[in-house]
Amino acid sequence: MRPRSPWPAAAPALSAILLLSAFQAPQKPEDQFVGFITTYLAMGLPTDWDGLAKLPLIKWAPQVTSLQNCLPDGGCYTLQGTAVIGESRMTVIATGARTMALTIYFRNTTKPLGEAAVLAALKGAGLTADLARCPAKAGVIGTNWYRLKGDNLSPAFLSIQPPTQARPTEGFVLSQGEKLPPLQPNQVANYSEECAAGADRKPVSTLKPHELIAETVVALLLPATGPAAYTWEALAAVPNKIEWLTGPMKMDLTYKSDPNPMARTGSAEFAGRSFGVLASGTETQAKTIYLDEPGQHPRGEHMLGVVYQKGITVQLVRCGPVYSSSTHMWYSLTSPKTRPAMIRQSISYDGNQVSDSYELRLDGTLPTRDPRDRNPGVNGC
Repeated sequence: MRPRSPWPAAAPALSAILLLSAFQAPQKPEDQFVGFITTYLAMGLPTDWDGLAKLPLIKWAPQVTSLQNCLPDGGCYTLQGTAVIGESRMTVIATGARTMALTIYFRNTTKPLGEAAVLAALKGAGLTADLARCPAKAGVIGTNWYRLKGDNLSPAFLSIQPPTQARPTEGFVLSQGEKLPPLQPNQVANYSEECAAGADRKPVSTLKPHELIAETVVALLLPATGPAAYTWEALAAVPNKIEWLTGPMKMDLTYKSDPNPMARTGSAEFAGRSFGVLASGTETQAKTIYLDEPGQHPRGEHMLGVVYQKGITVQLVRCGPVYSSSTHMWYSLTSPKTRPAMIRQSISYDGNQVSDSYELRLDGTLPTRDPRDRNPGVNGC
C-alpha cells in the first residue's frame, strides 16, 4: 500500500505558482513610478500633508516647511523627500498651501527612467497621457506637459524634462487640476500648446504677459479725433484680449466706490495670466474698466513702462494710502493721438510674488480723494 502524502491535493499547483513567482522579474522602475502617480491621483483633492505619508516609494522629512517667499507655482509650504526607484535616486519636493499639497517635483540625478518608458507605463496602467504643451520648435529637446486622465483619478498634468548634455538630470512635475500650470514670463515664447502631429507649434505668446496687458490698455484709450466716450457696443468692438461674458446690466458697484449704475463682466488671458474684467458706466456709455488678477506672478515687471514705449506719456498724479503689503498709484495717460485717461495700478506683494489690479478711467477723471492720499513728492509718493 502506497504511503499517503502529507501535502493536500492542491500542493503541486501551489508549489508551481511559488516557483514561478520566485523567477518573475521585479516590477520595472517606470511601473513603480506610475504606481505612485495613480495612488496620488486616487487620493483626490484636497490632499492634506499627512496624506502624503500613505504614498509609496518616498521617505518624507519629519515636517512641512513654511516659506518666507512663495514659489512661482503658488506654493507657500514645502515638504522634502527622497525616493529610490530601481537604479534611480530622486529628490522629491511637495509644494502647496497651509493645509494641502498641490504639486510634487521629482529630480532624478542618476539613471533616467526615460520619457518613452514612463508614457508606456502610463498606458499600461490605463491612463491616457495627451501632449498638451511642448517646445515651440520641433526637434528641440525640452519639457513636455501631458494631460493625465484615468478612471476614478483626479485630472492632472505630468511634465517631463529629459536630461541633456548641459543639464544631465531628469525632472518630473505632477500637478493636479484641469488647467495647465502657468509658464514663467520668459518661457511663453519657447513653448506651444498646439502639439498635434503636423501642427505649426505656434508659441503661447511672442509677448510677455505684462506686455500684452500694456497692449490692451493702449488699445482701450479713446482716439483723440473720435467720440468722447464709448458706447457699450463700441467698447465690445475694440480689438483686445478681453472676452465679454455679459451684456451691460444694472449692478450695485458701491463695493468699488463706483457710482455708475450699469456694468458688464468679462475675462482676459494674457499669456497664461488670468484676469477678471468689469466695465462700468451709464445706460449709454462705458466709462471705467477694471482688471483684477486673482493669481500671482513674479515681481519685477514694468507694465506702464511698456505703455510709455508705445507713445503714451505716463505721469504719476496721486498715491493712495500707505500699506505694508500693497501700493495704489494713479497715473495720467496722454498722447496726441488719444484722449486723456487715468489709470490706477494696485500691486499686492507676497514675498517675490505679486498680483495686479487696474482701474482705467476713460473720461480722464480721478475718484474722490481719500484723506490719506498723497501728492507726488509728498511722504514717499
